[in-house]
Amino acid sequence: MRFKVTLKKKGKEFDEVVIANNKHDAIKVALKNNPNSEAINSDWTFKL
Repeated sequence: MRFKVTLKKKGKEFDEVVIANNKHDAIKVALKNNPNSEAINSDWTFKL
């Protein structure tokens, strides 16, 4: 499934779209790609 994870780094918020099995795994993948960031939220999303 596709998840949009909202991350925060140095006061700026940004989104990263990752493919994972569940919300917890999506956050883990996003933090692995952006190790100095803090995960704020993870929501299921889809591609139009």
